[in-house]
Amino acid sequence: MTSRPGGHTRRTLLNAASVAAVSAFAGCLFGDGEDDYYDGEAFVDDEPDFDGHLEGIDHPGTVDWTEASDDEKIVYVGTGLEGMGYAPRAARVTVGSTVTWEWTGDGGRHDVVDTDGAFDSGELHEEGATFEFTFDEPGIYTYYCTPHRHRAMKGALEVVGD
Repeated sequence: MTSRPGGHTRRTLLNAASVAAVSAFAGCLFGDGEDDYYDGEAFVDDEPDFDGHLEGIDHPGTVDWTEASDDEKIVYVGTGLEGMGYAPRAARVTVGSTVTWEWTGDGGRHDVVDTDGAFDSGELHEEGATFEFTFDEPGIYTYYCTPHRHRAMKGALEVVGD
């Protein structure tokens, strides 16, 4: 093999270029910083299936907000690749909890619409806009973004008794 200045062979340089290209491509696909939304969060041990609502989308698990104060229960709207997600995707809260959805300003207009009609935020897009809903009944609540339902922009909450 021919050695290049600095002791690098052609193969070494090509391998390094390949790794850099794959890393850059993976960064485009997965480097959306969404993991930051999960920093410091605890996850439930017994993952609910949410009636299959979250099948086909990536989420690290259901965040456990049963001990969190209402001002800590914030679902961010417009996260992930191209701003087409909610973070966290799924959470567990107790009956009587108020959950706030806060818009990041990414991905265009979004809404939060309960699959069974319990709530509907209306479409918003400005960074910092919020919508709140208080969950008075236990159960599974699944929701989606109307403009981006075809992009699998959806989330879920499990509301449990005290």
